Amino acid sequence: MSLAQVYPEIVGNTNLNCCGDPDCGNYGGAPDTARHSFAGPGAAQRRLSAATIDPGVAAGVGRYKMVSESRPETHRETDAFEFADNPVAWTDGRTLICQHMRGNGDCGVGFTVMSNRHFEDELARLTNMNGILEGPRCGACGTRYLDAPEEFIFNGANGKPGKKQGQKGKKPRTVGMKAGAIPRARSVRLIHAPCRGKPGARFTVSSEHRRQINRADNLQILTMLMNGNGAHEMRRILRTPRGEAEPGMSRLYDRIFWLERTLLAYERAQLAEWRKRVERQRVKDGKPYVHTRIAHDDVSIGVNWETRADRRITQLNCSVSADIRSGYVFRCDVDFDPTVDPVRVIEDAYCSQGSGDNLRRTYQQAQKSFSAPLMSFQRPTGRFDEPALFAAAESRLRLFAGQTAKAFDAKKLPLSAEAREAVDAALLRADQIEFLKEHWFNLVGKERDSRNSFNGIMTRETYTKAASLAALKATLPPGKITLVGEQESKMARVVPHIFREEILADRFEWAVIGFNKDATIDTLEARQAAFKESIEAWKTSHPGMTAWEALHSWTEANLSPAYGIASDGSPKPWPIVNFASSAFPRLWLRSPIQAASEIDKTVGFPVLSPRYREAYRRLGIDETIQDPELRAAITRRVVMATIQPASTFMNALRARLSIVERAGGRGSKNGPGYINGAAYSPRVLIALLNIWRVHYNFFDWRPFNPPTTTDGILNEEPDGDNDAAMEPGPTRSLAVPGTDQRISVPQRRSVPKDRSTPAMRLGIVSPSRPRPVSDGEERKKPDRRHDDRPFLPDLSRILYQPWLFHGTPMWAKLQGR
Repeated sequence: MSLAQVYPEIVGNTNLNCCGDPDCGNYGGAPDTARHSFAGPGAAQRRLSAATIDPGVAAGVGRYKMVSESRPETHRETDAFEFADNPVAWTDGRTLICQHMRGNGDCGVGFTVMSNRHFEDELARLTNMNGILEGPRCGACGTRYLDAPEEFIFNGANGKPGKKQGQKGKKPRTVGMKAGAIPRARSVRLIHAPCRGKPGARFTVSSEHRRQINRADNLQILTMLMNGNGAHEMRRILRTPRGEAEPGMSRLYDRIFWLERTLLAYERAQLAEWRKRVERQRVKDGKPYVHTRIAHDDVSIGVNWETRADRRITQLNCSVSADIRSGYVFRCDVDFDPTVDPVRVIEDAYCSQGSGDNLRRTYQQAQKSFSAPLMSFQRPTGRFDEPALFAAAESRLRLFAGQTAKAFDAKKLPLSAEAREAVDAALLRADQIEFLKEHWFNLVGKERDSRNSFNGIMTRETYTKAASLAALKATLPPGKITLVGEQESKMARVVPHIFREEILADRFEWAVIGFNKDATIDTLEARQAAFKESIEAWKTSHPGMTAWEALHSWTEANLSPAYGIASDGSPKPWPIVNFASSAFPRLWLRSPIQAASEIDKTVGFPVLSPRYREAYRRLGIDETIQDPELRAAITRRVVMATIQPASTFMNALRARLSIVERAGGRGSKNGPGYINGAAYSPRVLIALLNIWRVHYNFFDWRPFNPPTTTDGILNEEPDGDNDAAMEPGPTRSLAVPGTDQRISVPQRRSVPKDRSTPAMRLGIVSPSRPRPVSDGEERKKPDRRHDDRPFLPDLSRILYQPWLFHGTPMWAKLQGR
């Protein structure tokens, strides 16, 4: 098969299947097979003739070579259907190698082929938060109201607020409402104008909280969720005083999912307003762009998907992206799609009538044609973890058969005719799915326990990573982005393509760090103490410098290349093989800064500004930067390179939300082990993560020093030799042990902490403080706080607003305006 026959369709604005080197002529360019189709006798001569006419042929514009995947897990053998008597071996994937000219050779950057359509599907899932933020649709054509509100017209309201059946003539209740206010409508009817008269074009929309008879427990449930209470603990706490009633699990889950929908809609509305304010302020200040620095990291969470006897878990990976300056967490995306039914997905794709095209494809080669099984990027299920998808679909059907037989056996009854027919059909369907998995696609075996009665399946992490970064880019205001992450192989594959427009416009840079995650507390403290001592000595020997200038000059003087040592004593590349590609610079650096828990840090710059990229790429793996301008620019970036805000969020998440407890050890991706009290349903886990993230951003005070300042790196305290530091200050009383005597001792001097929320620091929410009281005026409700913490947004009001429709005419209708 040729490249033109298997190259995936380009869908949307992002093409993942092209060279990822920003300095290559094929960067962002798809293969041009027609330009380079020279074969047969005299092909070399025809190529030379074409190169004299078209310089792109000589340069290799659009020229790629396709080879089979070399990973052992992609090797397959099919022995079903037309290959039953003659099994065929094949490779489930392809690799493209760029052949654009670079110097005296080819570019040589290789990458695995991915499906652009699968990426767009995953992006749509993450953008709408698994369908939570989709909003109502027209039943005739499927148009979403939030996509085109101007196409919908109002057709009256359903229900009269304050009235009940049998109470005709009574006016709507106005208790607690402002004078002249109009009571909110319970629901509003809409008509999709282009589909007027068609079935489903007229439908009703209402705020979800209108259906809640009792709302008194909502804030208490939210508070308990944020403090790690389990479901059964919450039920006991919400039990009535005499124990006659307690909320059921279904009601508790309904409230959890309602909180998730409301808080996510609230966050989206606030971010939309924030982007508008940032853009207006940028224009007012005359700045060319807004610079956002993002820390990106992964957190691995275990789900007890299987029985306790097996003591195994399923690992879900969450992509976390946080603002470095404020600590605001923009995204926490899980590689799990809870909206799909494994059985239905498999049967619709491969077992329904006319699904043969999803099993194989016919190729033409010279005068012959042949068929071959579809590869992963061609299959409709290629977005998912396919071995787990097939195993889950099969086990659900077999579980149904086992449960049915067990229920009849418990009553010592034979299976009814209806039950026998359903069980036989389920087992037949399970055998068909197993046959496809084992004999046609020959997927790598993944044994699944029968305890998987919920919908959903894991997605391929590469697609989730790409979609998470694309959704992050859409969330941020237009401008420059600096991304700081770790050495993740999936990042090397997708980042140059997701941010292609920004890279070409010199609006994107990418730093990758690594540090010692296994360091003990003693090692951390020793390295931090030595770091501060060295900085103080540097400041003493260089008087007149500010703390920031001293930090930069000290870092610049102590930068050194990072590289490994091969068995023959020669230097070898420091990064993993994905970042040792020719698409990225070879030089990695050792950062001398030992701050927070990021000690023994190494920093690489896969993507730099064009002003420095060419000079930086010329350096070898063990060379020292001699150019003063380049060394100063790299130093500034080394100082700023940190993922501390993302790490802080993940540490707080694990400490306060017991359902995401780590499966032993300190590493983020340790081996599996059963976790008592961990999540069983991934859908509930995703809801809790979303609720916790929004609460962390908007409704949780915490002290924060930006890691890009000297306070965040050095945590400086007053110098003991300074006269001002030795002046007497406040004292406190200290009891003498074993006596009634108390003595006065100086109070330890500390830098006051500015406690605020990430949303306040980013500017999404304006902090409000108690109004000062004028002379002679008494405050009706005295403020009992003894610090300067700002007021938080009022949850009791936020939870009952139609945030999903913010910015549309429906917003005013459901608010009674």
